[in-house]
Amino acid sequence: MVAAKMSRYLSHYAKSLSLAACLFFALSAVSISSHGGQVKDLKYGTILFDYYQQDYFAALVGYEYAKSLGELKHNADDARLLKGGMTLSYGLPNDAQAIFKDLLNENVPSDTANKAWFYLAKLYYHKGDTYQASRNLARIQGDIPQEIHEEFNYLATLINIRNKHLDAAQQAMGVAAKDSVYEPYLIFNLAVSQLANGRQSEAQLNLGKVIEFAKRHSTEEFAVLADRAKQALAHIKIEENDLLGAWQQLQNVRTTGLYSNRALLSYGWTAIKLKQLNKAIPALKALNKRSISIAEVQEAKVLLAHLYEQKGASRSALKHYLLAEKSFDQGLASIKSARKVIAGQRIPEEFVVNLEAMMDETDWYGSEPSLDYNKLTPFLIELMSSNPFHSVIKELRDLYALRNNMQYWSRQAKEHMLIIEHRQQGWSSKGLQRFVKKSELQQRQLEVAISDLRLHTMTLDVKEQERFSALLESTDKDFDYLNDKIEKIKAIKKPYKQSEKNVRWAKDLHTRIKVKLKTINNMIQQLESVMRVVVNAELDKHQERMTYYLAQARLGKARLYDQTLNSIEDQAMRKTGAAK
Repeated sequence: MVAAKMSRYLSHYAKSLSLAACLFFALSAVSISSHGGQVKDLKYGTILFDYYQQDYFAALVGYEYAKSLGELKHNADDARLLKGGMTLSYGLPNDAQAIFKDLLNENVPSDTANKAWFYLAKLYYHKGDTYQASRNLARIQGDIPQEIHEEFNYLATLINIRNKHLDAAQQAMGVAAKDSVYEPYLIFNLAVSQLANGRQSEAQLNLGKVIEFAKRHSTEEFAVLADRAKQALAHIKIEENDLLGAWQQLQNVRTTGLYSNRALLSYGWTAIKLKQLNKAIPALKALNKRSISIAEVQEAKVLLAHLYEQKGASRSALKHYLLAEKSFDQGLASIKSARKVIAGQRIPEEFVVNLEAMMDETDWYGSEPSLDYNKLTPFLIELMSSNPFHSVIKELRDLYALRNNMQYWSRQAKEHMLIIEHRQQGWSSKGLQRFVKKSELQQRQLEVAISDLRLHTMTLDVKEQERFSALLESTDKDFDYLNDKIEKIKAIKKPYKQSEKNVRWAKDLHTRIKVKLKTINNMIQQLESVMRVVVNAELDKHQERMTYYLAQARLGKARLYDQTLNSIEDQAMRKTGAAK
């Protein structure tokens, strides 16, 4: 039973070959702009700034604007490579492919061509076409640009692993990937592939190398990978029926971390199989304190009560069955609340925009999320670690940004139309003449009033005259300003009139904004529907699992109640017999 349960975990590692590939695309997201050449065009520098801020929309707009004005004279090819990378980041691989191929059809420097071939190879690998990825990688000639050297070696090794050229990949480890940031991920993925191909001894050696690498490089990232390697080694030992060896490996997995829940549960099961029940209890107790939304915690709650029952500690067993029943009831109520949350009209947008804030790293193994949506996020931890869900999240985030931009320009369009309508209703030549005559009449009337005021101030004493002199000087300046404006208006022979061509162009542009906004809203609505379906499916899994364990807790509770009642009846019968 235990071996069968652990084999599920081993199969999980067999499916994780894409781990390093995913990291590859994450780590190299900004590498496409890390070129060896200098930034010679000022506008290219501003595009790079937006790119490094991950404001791809602004960077793409800046690129198109600079291109239209011919401001990219020296860094034009670099900018096109950058555009291809950003297009790929927007989930448009076909468009990115066209950009790279278009660049390669021109007479570009070998350095730029090599980068383009590399990014094409990476693109094909990302699409799952290993054959085309290999072909494009082989087209790189001469020296490999320094800024993609590590990535090139990494991608080549990944392709060898995917094509099951495991010996070639193993040889490349000591040369191409040595001391690079990719090294432990390559080794781990090679080990997983070796496991899948029945080369267990080689896989165990490589998993050990991952653990040693983490010891030499004390970062959280490598510590998490080492935890996975230790669990993989433990599961191999379990498959070999070496429970003691598995137990020793599991003892070295951290009790706090992304994979600690699985490790604690595996540790508990292994200890039970070794009949070390007292050793299993602390691990299960540690899990018992964690959030009911975690699958391993749900199993641990029932297992802990069952363990006490097996030890003959009926009171402790009953207590933990009752606590488990209460926890599962609360968990099922939380799932019901979570369904209401995800059904909210604006929840998907708020959820996506605030995802990083809602899921603090410490909460992946803790009890409660740190911010809002604590009714929803605990149940989505496993889902959030999957690539398809992250793809939906990323696309929604980009669409929300595009919608915000289009809504801004929609507001600007309305203001623009008001300006156009006002201009169309503007003065005629006669109306302009009437305005000038009226302004001149008002000016003469004001000049007379000011002259009277000036004469009146002369009748005042010296101090009062000084007080008014500053005011009169300011008034003279205002008159000079008005005279200048009137003269300019008088010089106008014919009032400005908006051309019909410009009016049609503006209206067409405003219509396009409305159409694009409608298209974006439709796409958002479709993806939000997908997100709701996926999230509800995940909640269904939690509900089904919790319902099962709740039934197990209730059966355990009923069993102990029956045992207690039978014991009481037996004692009563014995007392009755003794009295007779």
